[in-house]
Amino acid sequence: MLFQQVICKKHVSVVGGIRIALGFLAITFLAGITSAQPLSANASVNLTTGKSASIQKGGAQEKGGAQVGIQQNADSLSTIKAMLGQKIILDFRYFCEDGTPSSQCRTPMTKIPASLLALLSSHNIGGVILFSENIENTEQLITLNYTMQQHMMKAGKQPLFIAIDQEGGRVARLPSDMLAPFAGNMAIGATFHQHGSTFAQRVARHIGKTLLPLGINTNFAPSVDINSEPKNPVINVRSFSEHPEQVAALGQTFVEAMQGTGVISAIKHFPGHGDTHVDSHSGLPLVSHTRAQAMKGDILPFSNIIRSATPPAMVMSAHIQYPSLDDTRITDKNGKRQIVPATLSKKILTNLLRKQLGYKGLIVTDALDMAGITQFFSHEEALVRAFSAGADIALMPFTIRNKTDINAFAKLLDNVAVKLADSALDTSLESAFLISSYNRIIVAKQRFTLDFFISKPKVWWLDEANDNALTDSPNSLKDKGIRIEKALSEGSVSVLFGKEKLPITSTRWLALMPDAARCLAFEAALAHASSKSTNKPLEFACLPLTALPNTQLAMDLLQQAEVLIVGNISPLHATYELGGFDLPEHVKRRARETEVMAFSKKIMSAAKTQNKTVVFAPLRMPYRAQDVKSMTDIAIATFSYAISVSAQGSKEENKDDQKVTSYSLNALADVLLGNMAAKGRSPVSLDSLSLQK
Repeated sequence: MLFQQVICKKHVSVVGGIRIALGFLAITFLAGITSAQPLSANASVNLTTGKSASIQKGGAQEKGGAQVGIQQNADSLSTIKAMLGQKIILDFRYFCEDGTPSSQCRTPMTKIPASLLALLSSHNIGGVILFSENIENTEQLITLNYTMQQHMMKAGKQPLFIAIDQEGGRVARLPSDMLAPFAGNMAIGATFHQHGSTFAQRVARHIGKTLLPLGINTNFAPSVDINSEPKNPVINVRSFSEHPEQVAALGQTFVEAMQGTGVISAIKHFPGHGDTHVDSHSGLPLVSHTRAQAMKGDILPFSNIIRSATPPAMVMSAHIQYPSLDDTRITDKNGKRQIVPATLSKKILTNLLRKQLGYKGLIVTDALDMAGITQFFSHEEALVRAFSAGADIALMPFTIRNKTDINAFAKLLDNVAVKLADSALDTSLESAFLISSYNRIIVAKQRFTLDFFISKPKVWWLDEANDNALTDSPNSLKDKGIRIEKALSEGSVSVLFGKEKLPITSTRWLALMPDAARCLAFEAALAHASSKSTNKPLEFACLPLTALPNTQLAMDLLQQAEVLIVGNISPLHATYELGGFDLPEHVKRRARETEVMAFSKKIMSAAKTQNKTVVFAPLRMPYRAQDVKSMTDIAIATFSYAISVSAQGSKEENKDDQKVTSYSLNALADVLLGNMAAKGRSPVSLDSLSLQK
């Protein structure tokens, strides 16, 4: 029989054309600003002498018969540009020194070239954000960060914010062998009823203690958006919960623990990105809540955390339209009238966040190269509007991939400086804002002692990072991270319905999994779980759904199985998250989410008519469980689909020598076989009507 033919094969094979996974400081500042100390809050800069001068109405003051104040000249532009540079965080994800066009450059920047170092110091840039492409290993990462910070020190500049998006869960830039990805915020939310904020504290503290010795001093985390829209394509499991108070409690603990390690925390995405069905990476979402709803919902976590004893050093804005908070319309670069996005809204960033909520830290924009901004505004206009709205720092305002981009970036700063200088001529308030914003940046850098990293030799940090990475000591940081990761996965797995039908004692299992890597990880999880169980050994076959399998093959396997388990990732995960185990042609013709769901329902319905035990396992958002309840016996959510891939005795890129594991799938298998009880509780409700929103 076909089922018997594929049982107990050790690696992924091709059967009938379908791939099946089987078996068991204070530093001198340039251009007229001669001190790294914050400028007086009510002072401007004399752009002729470089000395501070108080501002009165009209933008100038008489001293000894001479006008002292803002003047439109080369010195003024240089001073504004110097302040402007501190207000920018750039990304160097890719860089091509050979002149490759910017749009085609895909060479990861893992060793910073002299041209980029010169850019950082010549423009007095405030910070850099790192991505996975910038990271190869511990020594390379420490060397990269040390080189940048040391260059800025030698040039007499402020130390850099060196930032990353290391939320945990699906947003994790460091490779899993350097830092456990953890199951993410919604998994933490699933533990809240039993453990309160314990896991938020443990995860955030571990992330911070790992990042700091690597030279990363700023983490754009946590997301404190409330996931109130089931079809949200970008937040979903990045949210702790759909309950504002719960999000606030977990977010506050996360911030306190993160900053307690010395790493700056940025809560995001203000005023709340949770109730959107458009991804601001690809468009401009609109939230239709009333102002009262906003204050009781989306804004409540921000308000509570900001007003706590440990407020975040940064708040990140969202590229969303929120007309109840600001319905001002502005003309975009296409000549259309648009409701102003929150990132560019003075009513939202200054009046609401700064004044009403009393936030005194740094306001940083979400990446300005996202389509939510670039579709509608030029680089220059986005920068000027963001700063005028109240943003202290512009994140990724310009893509730099080659030397041509470096020159274009210099021109952009010149143009923005001119516009800001013109604004300062019109009103003293604009000039005062620039200085107060610059002050906040300097104060934050001094508070978190960003120059501490280069106060010790690089080898000191290499030794510490190596000690942290030890796996033969129960007290090493890495081993502690593994224990946290395992405990969070086990504590968050949640039975949505069908608890009374557990455990499963049948021994012939067919699985439909989102891709080949999850097939392999679930195979390993079942093998491990069954080894701890008193049940008979399992027979197991798995069909990955990257490209839809042949229906007849699936039906033939189903007929021989006793249990069908369907692992679901909704929204569909990105191609780079597949794991690299699927056939290239399957990835190329990858099935859409609607197609995957339709195929899954067809096989589930057939299983139900044949009296098979049907298990639905949402590995991301759990809403689909309600949609398939009539054809499902048991539904169990993990809120995570993270996997780890490790080599087994070979450093070559041979998939046969790699082991795929998942703590979340391990926990799922243990619950299914009765090795442990599910302890989690879904932090979002399974309201089928909400799917029709």
